[in-house]
Amino acid sequence: MDYQVVIEHDPGTRAYTATVAGLPVFVDADSEEEAIRMAREAIAMYLEDAPGPKEPVRVKVVTVAL
Repeated sequence: MDYQVVIEHDPGTRAYTATVAGLPVFVDADSEEEAIRMAREAIAMYLEDAPGPKEPVRVKVVTVAL
């Protein structure tokens, strides 16, 4: 299954975060590659303990003007 992972970079702290749509997965990392690897590992761990199959949630990213 493919899960959508959102990667964010904070230039102030130079940290990367990864969240997974529809799952309680949130990781902090020092690089984009590490964030992706950690997110993949966290998804696998979550699914091992999940009571039933967790289908990926599809997300839509929109821009909101202020």
